Amino acid sequence: METTTPLWMNLLLGLVALCLLVLPLTVRWVESHLELFLLAIGMAAVTVSGGWSFDLLRQTLASPVYVSFIVLVVSVIFNNYSRYIFRVLFAFFRALEPQYSFALLIFILGMASSLVSVTVSALVLAEVLKVVNLGHDTTVKITVFACYAIGLGAVLTPLAEPMGLVISNALSGPPHHADFFFLFRHFVGWITPAVCALACAAGYVARQAGTTMQMHIREDKETYSSILRRTLHIYIFVAALTLISTGLRPLAQSTIVHLGGKVLFLANAVSVIIDNATLAAIEIVPAISNTDLVYMVIGLAAFGSMLVQGNLPNIVAAEKLGIKSREWASIAVPTGLVLMGGYFIALTLFL
Repeated sequence: METTTPLWMNLLLGLVALCLLVLPLTVRWVESHLELFLLAIGMAAVTVSGGWSFDLLRQTLASPVYVSFIVLVVSVIFNNYSRYIFRVLFAFFRALEPQYSFALLIFILGMASSLVSVTVSALVLAEVLKVVNLGHDTTVKITVFACYAIGLGAVLTPLAEPMGLVISNALSGPPHHADFFFLFRHFVGWITPAVCALACAAGYVARQAGTTMQMHIREDKETYSSILRRTLHIYIFVAALTLISTGLRPLAQSTIVHLGGKVLFLANAVSVIIDNATLAAIEIVPAISNTDLVYMVIGLAAFGSMLVQGNLPNIVAAEKLGIKSREWASIAVPTGLVLMGGYFIALTLFL
């Protein structure tokens, strides 16, 4: 039986969501300690919604383990074998001009994220950018474009992130009978052009920066304490997102669950603060039409990278490269609006 969320709860959760959107962009302490702020916000949201339970605590502690383990292992591998890895990588890069090499790299990471996971793609991106002679502003732009591409590409299989698995499981029965390639068949035609455009944008930025692609392999290794500290930050980030998604679920259920295709596409802008897998679990029902499904999934994928906390690859890359929330938003919000507008026009015309 469907329950109605009390007005007072929606108002308080709306205030929590507003703090989540505004404070990281306006308060310097929050920007510098984003993972702790998100954890506090998540705890506040769950408290307001009355969602505390033993199962939630277990999920909150367990859900970051896999991602944190990948971050730890990949970081150690790159730290110990970076000379050999990047000699091979830069041999390939030298065969192309900077704009083409970066464009190809972002395209490959975006499309491959559906198979190797968004975490691995984001870590590879960050490691490459740390050893290439880019300025910080250029690094931020390329990282944002790449994370949009990675987030979009992850839609194509149930392997990359939980949203794909949620959709596949929800539609596994009639009338859709979703199999492993269901998402690929429905979305590759929509996702590939956007990933190409983002890759070209990254290549253009690299060209404008005058990148020479010289090798800068670090002789000094990162300390294990630094690697463990970064892994702990990622763990707290993911745990916080679990709490935020659970705490804000009643607000999402009472505001967006009954919307149709085009409106749902716009409403899914809340994926910048609520995990897209949570929204997919709320919105997806077996009876959903193919048209509404495309609007919903594209909306979730296109909006997710507007803020650092909106998507897992953003968090991983920003933490690795030291990108602040305001720096991220200054590039990601305009990019997301352009992407949103382009998709909305294309979906309206051709769907």
